[in-house]
Amino acid sequence: MRPHRLIIIVVRLALAATGAAILSLAACTPATKLLFSGGEKQVKQHLRPVEPGPYVLVFGFDGAGYDQLMEAIGSGNAPNLHAMLGKKEGDTGVYAHAYSMPNVLTILPSTTVAAWSSIFTGATPPYTGVPGNEWFVREEMRFYAPAPVSVDETDDTYAAVTDDLVGKALRTPTLFKQAGVKSAVSLNYVYRSADYYTTVDPTSMVSIMGEFVKGAVGADDDKKNIYVKLDRDSVPKMLDSIEDHGMPKLQVCYFPGIDLYTHVASSEPLKTEVGYIERITDPLVGQVLDAYKSYGVLDQTYIVIIADHGHTPVLRDPQHALGSEPDSGPPAVVKKVGFRPRKFALKPGPDEQDFQSVFAYQGAISYVYLADRSTCPNPGQTCDWKKPPRFEKDVMPVVRAMYKENLTGKFTPRMKGTLDLIFARRTVPPGKDTLPYEIYDGKRLVKISDYLDEHPRPDLIDLDRRMRWLSVGPYGNRVGDVLLLTKSGLNRPIDKRFYFSGPYNSWHGSPSMQDSHIPLIVASQSHSGEELKELVDRVAGDKPTELDLTPIVRALLLTPVPVHTVPPDSPAAIPANSPEMAPANPAGAPPANPAVASPSATPAATPQ
Repeated sequence: MRPHRLIIIVVRLALAATGAAILSLAACTPATKLLFSGGEKQVKQHLRPVEPGPYVLVFGFDGAGYDQLMEAIGSGNAPNLHAMLGKKEGDTGVYAHAYSMPNVLTILPSTTVAAWSSIFTGATPPYTGVPGNEWFVREEMRFYAPAPVSVDETDDTYAAVTDDLVGKALRTPTLFKQAGVKSAVSLNYVYRSADYYTTVDPTSMVSIMGEFVKGAVGADDDKKNIYVKLDRDSVPKMLDSIEDHGMPKLQVCYFPGIDLYTHVASSEPLKTEVGYIERITDPLVGQVLDAYKSYGVLDQTYIVIIADHGHTPVLRDPQHALGSEPDSGPPAVVKKVGFRPRKFALKPGPDEQDFQSVFAYQGAISYVYLADRSTCPNPGQTCDWKKPPRFEKDVMPVVRAMYKENLTGKFTPRMKGTLDLIFARRTVPPGKDTLPYEIYDGKRLVKISDYLDEHPRPDLIDLDRRMRWLSVGPYGNRVGDVLLLTKSGLNRPIDKRFYFSGPYNSWHGSPSMQDSHIPLIVASQSHSGEELKELVDRVAGDKPTELDLTPIVRALLLTPVPVHTVPPDSPAAIPANSPEMAPANPAGAPPANPAVASPSATPAATPQ
């Protein structure tokens, strides 16, 4: 990033943060403590009581690929993670006190905000309404970017931390609502319906997350690295909240630093990721487990580890980074077709509202949103974005132009040979479920299953099912009218991999195995690995995805563990005469949340 550009962003963040903090102080809101120094925010108005176990502790490792995490655990350099699992027993993922599912996939796109939204709801993007790191909502004519990729502004990141932006965008109930138990979340974007949310100083959080902005760089020295500091500073905040308010039945401990650090790793990103897990993540996991042990509840706690996606090394240069320059790359193509592209900004000015196309970047994927140009043919006219684009006059011209440009690079040479597949579909009126994407083969749109029958692509893992999960549903128009997939994956030489963003050393978002294969581990000191495998397999079946995390956790919350005496001064201790000792659902009473009654059921909002 250019130095003056970085200075402008830092100043803008400081001014915005100062103003927000002053407003919060004046209003005496519960977020005051959060805004000034980091710490906790009470999310629910009426808090749930402290309850006896079992407890569930979820570690969210952002960007930790399956192979990289398992390498760290098996290396001997991550003693806390290794001890949590115990001795490995065979090659089926069973450990002495844990089960590591060997074949779990993430959703598409394999990007942070979309994935965690699906993880903590059990629903797919067309049902959650949160389909990426950034997206466009046609009915609102609004661009969302809680983890900005194509835009510089970080206002939405700030709103995600202080005002639950992602939670407000969600259209399905979160795990915390479904479980109906006292719950707390550390750092993660998804915390709606939890009792408490803990974070570091939001101004620091936002400036750190601003590293997603194109061209960002980081320090290699762990003592100076802002990503390391983010992870390390978050754990004391979380443990302070437990000490103050009692042990939650469900605690999410999220570490975003793995992902951010790997994006900017100066060399060998995958080895760097393994090293980060060993040096930084493992000791932090140890701190949390030691706290649970000191409170006397570790043996009553199910521990779950999950990630949202992996990482694929790429070349950090403008030839491979299909960035957001208005006259180059994808925007140049739609301009040649006659569309007016939206400015790459979170909130374009009042005189910049006449756009007819919008791009939202997800690493290996770009969403392309198109207007019905008949509603805004002339410059200066604002399009009616509530109307879908015309299939033959708006959608297909863009599809054909992208396909041709990928072959020739005639109008923008950097596009030549960068795209793997181009997806599109017929449009539907507002209020109806969108149709599945199809693949353009150079002549026509073809069903994904038919295309794969004729052109097998084993490198694109479970493409048909996962693309349906991305495109079909009531909010399916939030993933655009055309979808571009770059060439990516470890099966290609690094100089043949491309991505939509500014330059980085690794990216993700694709359906490749490296981006898609994620860890999902369940551990318990009171159960054998075989017992845990039986439980998890009963819920997730033989084709597990990250959508199974929510029903797995709900099942664990209903699965007893041996009860041991809890020290009276522990945050988990409840006075014997306290009304909080009353069962959450007295005999004969219906459950507070019907979803808890059948933890193995997939939420109705998730298509099968």
